[in-house]
Amino acid sequence: MESARVPQHLELEDVVAWRLSAADLLCVVTGAIVGWWLYLSIPDPLANRIAASATAVLVAIALGILRVGELPFRGWIWLAVAYRARPRLLVTTDR
Repeated sequence: MESARVPQHLELEDVVAWRLSAADLLCVVTGAIVGWWLYLSIPDPLANRIAASATAVLVAIALGILRVGELPFRGWIWLAVAYRARPRLLVTTDR
């Protein structure tokens, strides 16, 4: 088998399965596991179990699959947290 030439200057994520990168797939699988754990651990009624587990799964799907532009949704959340946590400086005089 001949080797293929791959451009090295591109910032591409590796696709693991179903067009998802490793981090995307990890978010979705973790959300499914947490959703299943919530479904099994919350006592009756059934509506509470489904609501809690569906919330965990939907958050995981949003973090793993949803993209806004070229950036994943979890990247936008990270940017918002970093913006909110930045140091602030009050300038009261003009130098």
